[in-house]
Amino acid sequence: MPSGCARLRCAATCKIHEWAIICVNYCNIATNTGDCVTMLERPCVVFTMRYPDDTGYVWNFTAAVRDRASAHLRERADVYMAFPKLSGNPSYQTKHLQPVELDFYDNTPRGRTAIEQFVRSHNVKVVVFMSAFSHTVCLDLLRRLGVRTLNTENNGFDPRRRDGALKKAAKYVARRVLRLQQHDLHLANSAAQEDFLLRYQMLPRDKVVLMRNSVDSVKYQPGDRAVARAQLGLDPDRFWLLAVSQARPEKRLERILHVVREVIDARPDRRIGFIYVGDGEPAAAWKQVATQLGLDDVCMFAGRQDHLVPYYHAADLFVHAAERESFGNAIVEAMASGLPVVASAALGPKEIILDGKTGAVAGVDDFVGFRQAVLHYVDNPEITKMHGKNARAHVDTAYNVVRQSKEFAAHIERFL
Repeated sequence: MPSGCARLRCAATCKIHEWAIICVNYCNIATNTGDCVTMLERPCVVFTMRYPDDTGYVWNFTAAVRDRASAHLRERADVYMAFPKLSGNPSYQTKHLQPVELDFYDNTPRGRTAIEQFVRSHNVKVVVFMSAFSHTVCLDLLRRLGVRTLNTENNGFDPRRRDGALKKAAKYVARRVLRLQQHDLHLANSAAQEDFLLRYQMLPRDKVVLMRNSVDSVKYQPGDRAVARAQLGLDPDRFWLLAVSQARPEKRLERILHVVREVIDARPDRRIGFIYVGDGEPAAAWKQVATQLGLDDVCMFAGRQDHLVPYYHAADLFVHAAERESFGNAIVEAMASGLPVVASAALGPKEIILDGKTGAVAGVDDFVGFRQAVLHYVDNPEITKMHGKNARAHVDTAYNVVRQSKEFAAHIERFL
């Protein structure tokens, strides 16, 4: 028979349990009926975007993955995507989350005030940044408000970078010992990016996880080449090379243009053309290079395009010469569309492309090898088709967006 103390403890435990049941039931009633007094307020997750909602291409991909992930979160949380500006003409139409005009990258007093008001009024518990160094956003404010932050690591980097002993020691102390200058979780988009964050950025092992980028292989799949070429007004009989990227110096499109000139000169009996999709400051200079090389009649500079499917369908071969690339979204989209890829061996492309099976990887500065790889596909249509089929199969297995969206949601749910 239990002692008096034991009986008292048992009675107290039962009473606590009884009150807990009453409180939970009341919370459920208040929440389900929309009562003004809501004892169990739903948490909120905010995905942040750096650019207005009418900025397309890579930002469409970023928005689409976040939108898919939010579909797995809606039962537990309200989900928003914050843009610095809502244009009224979005390049991506969200399906599972609500767009809001708020710049989470604005660390000015005015920006911080707007962020704090939104966090407090919406019960924000998690904010997901994109390529945001912790010292550039209001991490101190979010921490004070009890908000957890995740960062998707999409920035390209130079793997050859090295720090001196003093800077390396300072990073170690700040990030490994004091655990400063970091988000609650950093999501690396490739194995190379993960290694960079751990070895160079000195982030703690428990703050870094690998979540490879992916592609919607339903949206991006092989299509009718003749129809696509007619739609884009392209010569139906040319062998078309395609490059898709933001126009930034590290993409080195001028080197691709030189390769195009050399390939045309090496195969005067073949009709060869080149398409570039993308925009940015260097694009004007790249057009001048094409003119100087006498390529105006065989080059198409398409500018920024929000819908890339026709371009992938129209091409025979995808080319990418970036010297720094942590992943390479366009490479995976091209492969999903049934194109083999010739790329410089930046860490992301080198990880994605199966050399000799789904494309070819040349040394970062080996443009002789790059040209030879392009010529190999020009000269061998059957190998081009076979490697395109292999590329599609590889993407289906390794870079499936359904898998990534579930992973993404699971990482966020850890902090709800």
